[in-house]
Amino acid sequence: MKNSQLLIAFAFLLISCSQNFTNTHKMYKGAPAKNESIGFVKLGEAFMLTRANWFAEKLSLNEDSIYKDLENISDSIIYSELSKQWSLSAVPANKRESFSRETLKMDKTIFIKTRLPEQGIEVANENGVVPNYLFIIHEYTVGTDFEAESFYDYTKANLEMTQSKKVKNLSIIATWTLWDNKKQIPLKSGIASSQTPIKNDSIDMNLFIKATKTVIEQCLKKLYLSLS
Repeated sequence: MKNSQLLIAFAFLLISCSQNFTNTHKMYKGAPAKNESIGFVKLGEAFMLTRANWFAEKLSLNEDSIYKDLENISDSIIYSELSKQWSLSAVPANKRESFSRETLKMDKTIFIKTRLPEQGIEVANENGVVPNYLFIIHEYTVGTDFEAESFYDYTKANLEMTQSKKVKNLSIIATWTLWDNKKQIPLKSGIASSQTPIKNDSIDMNLFIKATKTVIEQCLKKLYLSLS
């Protein structure tokens, strides 16, 4: 009996100590319905790539264009995945240049840097139509064997990330916001990540696509599964 009580207490301790990777506005009532118009802000400067030489070699892409190539591929996959959920349209990447820079708190030690539209400004898509909501990815980081805490927990900001010669996972981290384009408020923001196992230090485009789909799936889970 005592052992079971200890296990329950330990479980509650883990829950209470776990870090929260989302921030929810009091006006958030849940993820938009399937027929809602959503504008996906293309990645642009939000796209970040570590170990560019390694990715260029493994994916047989030109090293000089690896950033733009993987940015365009990521944009296409993300757009396709979000289109399964909503009536989606594209918002040009250069639109984010007019967005304001802010810092948003997720938890006691977890902060993300955001790029959000200014108050009173409705952002139009590529066709000049104003969608009801925007899905904005603030930072989209692609690399190997890193965790979200290493980037967004300020208590770990000065810790060096060592890169092993043997790669275990393709890592992608996305910080994002569902933005109410009519009321100009951030309804929900979060950090999502994917760790896709790599075998024999080898990846191909199928693995990259899988990892990208997984991180967007994690974003959507945070939108749909909880209001916290």
